[in-house]
Amino acid sequence: MAEEAQPDAQNTVENRMRGLIPWKPGESGNPGGRPKTKLITEAYRALLDKPFPGDPQGRTGAELIALAMLKEAIKGKVNAASELADRIEGKAAQSVTLGGDPDNPVTVRTLSDFYASIPKPEK
Repeated sequence: MAEEAQPDAQNTVENRMRGLIPWKPGESGNPGGRPKTKLITEAYRALLDKPFPGDPQGRTGAELIALAMLKEAIKGKVNAASELADRIEGKAAQSVTLGGDPDNPVTVRTLSDFYASIPKPEK
């Protein structure tokens, strides 16, 4: 007669369920939230801050990229000039024209206003 298979002590329902307690109201399962920086962004920053290998003046990668962009803008490359202007002066404000029936005007709200207007569920 074959022996009955004994469940692995680590894999019993009781052991798997142990510690699975629901979060209390207002408690987060991830109190720190998502990381504030990204790995690729950190790697780019590190590389751009270092002196570029072979540059006789010891300039960083960021300095060389900025210089290359400036040279392209001086040559008349509109995309390069636009990028420089956006970085230095900020992007130009965009205007929005809304049309419609004068008797029934369009109302524009922010998302925060929209969410604030949603009734909260009763507890």
